[in-house]
Amino acid sequence: MMTLDTGTLWLCTVANTAEPGEMPREQATRTTEHFFGDRAVGYGRQYAAKGVNEQVDRLVRIWWEPGARIGMVAEIDGEQYRIDNVQHLLDDDGLQVTDLTLRRLDTLYDITDKT
Repeated sequence: MMTLDTGTLWLCTVANTAEPGEMPREQATRTTEHFFGDRAVGYGRQYAAKGVNEQVDRLVRIWWEPGARIGMVAEIDGEQYRIDNVQHLLDDDGLQVTDLTLRRLDTLYDITDKT
């Protein structure tokens, strides 16, 4: 039985909110909230990330979310992460889940709630 008891995360979309002609200003908007479970980041995943000069800070599993996309932001307890990989899988019980590979952001977005 899979447990998603680590906490909750928000999936956020990122969009340019500047008026036409102004300097671009990207803002994140919360779209959906999910329970998640932390997963172990395996050696193969770390090695592959280093091969393309990237890093993997966290790997989490949520219930199946077809709207999750690479480049979205995941917010967990005030920390912001860029989604670098999305995998739609079946868990050991045959339930649909989504694994998200996350990289911690150095520059944080202003986050608003979806209206």
